[in-house]
Amino acid sequence: MTGRVEVSEATVRALADLAGLPLEEGREALIAPQLVEWLAGANELSRKMAGPEHREVTPITVFVHPNVEDAE
Repeated sequence: MTGRVEVSEATVRALADLAGLPLEEGREALIAPQLVEWLAGANELSRKMAGPEHREVTPITVFVHPNVEDAE
């Protein structure tokens, strides 16, 4: 993905609905520009980390899921 991503108020509303997040009427206009900036930063970081010099980098945070059998 290159360039800036356009995020409309309708897109914000649809994403909130899909995620089951409550969103007060009118908040879409405040969130859309912020989401554009976040996506730009996330895409830039993704491109950077996809470079060959970062192929061996692993996250410092390890997420562990409990064993389902242990929970029973």
